[in-house]
Amino acid sequence: MIANELNTYWKARIPCFQGAFFLLLIVGIYFVHIPWNMERLNISESELGIGIFIFGVSNFFSNQITGRLIVPLIGTTKTMALGIGLISFCPYLLISAPNYDLFLLSWIPFGISVGLYVPSAQTQISLIEQKTSKIITPIYQAFYSLGSLTGALSAGYFIKNISDPKITFITVGCLFIFSSFFILFKGLPLKLDVSERIRGFKFPEKKILIYGFMMMITFATFGIIIDWSPLWLTKDLKAPIYLGGLIIIFFNLGEIFARLFSNKLINTFNEKIVGGYFSVFASIVLAASILIFDIYLIVICVILFGFGTANFLGIVLREGVKSSKEPLSLTVSNLLTMGFSGFIFGPALVGYSAEYFGLTFNMLALCLIWFLNSCLLIYIKK
Repeated sequence: MIANELNTYWKARIPCFQGAFFLLLIVGIYFVHIPWNMERLNISESELGIGIFIFGVSNFFSNQITGRLIVPLIGTTKTMALGIGLISFCPYLLISAPNYDLFLLSWIPFGISVGLYVPSAQTQISLIEQKTSKIITPIYQAFYSLGSLTGALSAGYFIKNISDPKITFITVGCLFIFSSFFILFKGLPLKLDVSERIRGFKFPEKKILIYGFMMMITFATFGIIIDWSPLWLTKDLKAPIYLGGLIIIFFNLGEIFARLFSNKLINTFNEKIVGGYFSVFASIVLAASILIFDIYLIVICVILFGFGTANFLGIVLREGVKSSKEPLSLTVSNLLTMGFSGFIFGPALVGYSAEYFGLTFNMLALCLIWFLNSCLLIYIKK
């Protein structure tokens, strides 16, 4: 490969990074507003879970269409730009829906647009890794964590100082338009993008099913931290609403630190220890803090949980891509489709259990499920 092409591939990581940052920025802001939005619509935890379930279903189909049809037709860069552009107005729909029915319908474009951006961006990141022989997936995922952290921090300020959340989401949504154009003009050119033919449905390989299952469990439980922790803090631990994003903030702090130093961690230990044993230890520590039920101890342990589990998803994704004989965009699409399918059953189960068993039960279940999922990775990597 000539030096100019190699340099172009390397530079293309920047639009992917900023897209990941902005996506989780607006998600972080929205989820800190969840207690306010639930009170506005007078809905329960299980009713919120139905909305996230609808997001999961629409995202499931969007993921597959993106990998099998849209990326082969227009490439990853244009698909990323389209996805980010559509995401810009989705949270505004959620916080401005006048009734519960329209609130549920508002999750559909959200799921579709995320299904456009995430698999196409990950395909491009995996392509850059192949061409440059560098590991950048954990750094890319660090920008998701950084966006979520920034969103949670800024949401506390917005809630305290801006009386109408519509102003917040209109302003942040406008930033997405700039992000979309940045991706379009600074992203990987079509001539260097993935070149694959349109493919019909084919059942994924056995190894993809195993790695996809682990991703599915991750996404199914991920919402407990991002979606439900603000409500848990304000409802069970009696924190004021503007501090509802504390767990998201400290979880992401731990994630960012671990992902920024992921290469050093993996080189010092190995992927089995960093992805598996770190997650096992982190799950045990967080469970112990929840049982003690002290908010300050929980916040400290959430940092450790974020650090310990941060590289699990990236390692599983990289191992899945390396093990597959299918085209890159199709492999990534299959892995992420299975992963995001966790949003189909996860929110419904979490919402039901939150309503009937309590949010603290969900937090303890999160620790147990992550412990078992991490043990599975350790077993596969033996």
